[in-house]
Order: sequence, then C-alpha cells, then structure tokens
Amino acid sequence: RVSENFTRKYTGIDTLIRIDGYYYHEDGTRLPSPFMILNNGEFQILYVRYENHSQIQEKLGNDTQTARGKGNYTLSGDTIKVRWAMAYQNRCYEIFSEQYLIVNDTTLRRIWHLCELSRPYSGKKSDPTRNEIYKFYQYPVDAK
Repeated sequence: RVSENFTRKYTGIDTLIRIDGYYYHEDGTRLPSPFMILNNGEFQILYVRYENHSQIQEKLGNDTQTARGKGNYTLSGDTIKVRWAMAYQNRCYEIFSEQYLIVNDTTLRRIWHLCELSRPYSGKKSDPTRNEIYKFYQYPVDAK
C-alpha cells in the first residue's frame, strides 16, 4: 500500500506540538477533515467532512479504518512535511503532499498543498493554500 512503506520510529514531535488529540481547520460553516500526527512518523486523516466535534469523536472511537487516509511526515525545523494517500475508486488513489508550519504547540498553519492523482487521464493538481490555521482539539487517541 502506498501509505504504509515508511519507517515508523520516534520523531520527537511531542516536544514541539500536542499529539494527544487531533487538529482541524474551522471555516465557519463546517469542520474540514481532522487529522492526527503520531509520534512514530505516522499521519492519519479522517477524509470525510464532519459537521461537529461529536461526529469526529464518534469516528475516532470507531475501530474501522475505512474513512482514514494514512501517510507519514518528516520534520524540518519548524515545518512538518506530510505525504498521505486516500483511496479514490477501484485501485486508484490520490496522494497528497502538504506542509504545516508550527505556530505553537497547539496551532499549525498549512503553507503548502499538492494533490497527485493516480488516474491515467489526470496529472497533478495543486490547491493554493490560504494560510489555513489548524487548531488542536484534545481527544484520547491510541497512538500505537
């Protein structure tokens, strides 16, 4: 699988940001996809849109991984560089590359986003980032 071929080891990110919950960007009408950053280099995102935190917590508490994109991240100074994949259709997927600037231990700012589509008729599409702010929301997640 595209999202599973990376070394899982301690990254030390817990010394820079909170990881005992999830991050989200609230745009005033709904909560876009929340994501979690784990201490072993793994990135998980719930790529279904949710209307409120209760729905997010319900999905986080569900053991099924069907609506989760997965990938990994690296640290470069105060920047988290993420690459994750999401199933799209039959044996197709989208690969996302994103960068988040660490503002403080509970705030990240997305500064870059790129989506690569695996479908034969498409190439790459980029989504201009509007300096979206992602805030931390505590939740007891299992960081195995």
